[in-house]
Amino acid sequence: MKKCFWGCLAVVLSGLFLFSASVSADAAPKHLKFGIAVSENSTWYQGAKKFAELIKERSADKYAVDLFPSDQLAAGDIIKGLEMLRMGATDIDMRSTIIYTTVDPKFTVPLMPWLVPSYEEADKALAGEGGKMLFKLVGEKGIVPLAFGESGFRQVTNNVRPILSPEDIQGLKIRIPTNKMYIAMFKALGADPTSINFGELFAALQQGTVDGQENPPDVIASARVQEVQKFMTLWNASYDPIIMSASTAFWGRLSDEEKKMFSDAAVEAMAFQKALSREKNEQLIAEFKEKMDISSLSAEQVKAFRAAVQPVYDEYEALVGLDLLRAFGYEK
Repeated sequence: MKKCFWGCLAVVLSGLFLFSASVSADAAPKHLKFGIAVSENSTWYQGAKKFAELIKERSADKYAVDLFPSDQLAAGDIIKGLEMLRMGATDIDMRSTIIYTTVDPKFTVPLMPWLVPSYEEADKALAGEGGKMLFKLVGEKGIVPLAFGESGFRQVTNNVRPILSPEDIQGLKIRIPTNKMYIAMFKALGADPTSINFGELFAALQQGTVDGQENPPDVIASARVQEVQKFMTLWNASYDPIIMSASTAFWGRLSDEEKKMFSDAAVEAMAFQKALSREKNEQLIAEFKEKMDISSLSAEQVKAFRAAVQPVYDEYEALVGLDLLRAFGYEK
């Protein structure tokens, strides 16, 4: 009788152990890889963190979003970071449209020089036909677009002189992202554009490999550019949207309800990021005044720069199409 009791107990306990292990396995969250092009010091990261918190809460811990800033998964290579998303090596991603131009030049449109004059116009275009057209392009590249965020307006810095006219930038070696439009833009202004990996930017400026660079304030701060530059011009030359996207491999595994959850969380997180970015950019510019001599352009000065880059529009009109340009406010 004792043998039967202990034997039965062992079977029961064994069953309970296996059941407990099964429940624990089922309860373990599914970890998702979220690649972010810039550092954890940016509003990009704060937006991604907000997204991760929303998913954790709304999925009741079914999903855990792991954040990888500075393209850690791609060894700092921002173009490889996008390719990893397309391949499904990462599940979610946050990247500037600048990087998307490496797969299709049409993503250049919101970046065109002095095309989008204000945040209000940017919001209007991205919420309207312009945003729809860009999302369609993203989908055609085998990526699922979720929401727009922003880096904001790109500003130029250098170590030689204040830039107040096209003549002032002539001859300066300016670091630019890997983007043909920026090459055309700075050549039209008479500068010497040079492509350097973002991770190497601080050293290039510090060592004098280039005279200057251009980026939104938040990205400038994330690379500590203000520590190694003397002059900054607030010229609002180019509006820089970012796109939160998902890999098609990951998206295909979700139910319709989960897709809505992820989409809603992305929109909410990017609205948070945008508001944070605009507030932080204003704050950073005030802080930069302690490190750099900062100038702002008048409407007449902007007009001179816009006239100087007309050849860029002549080139890109045929390349990207008038419909997309007009969706972002272009008037021929």
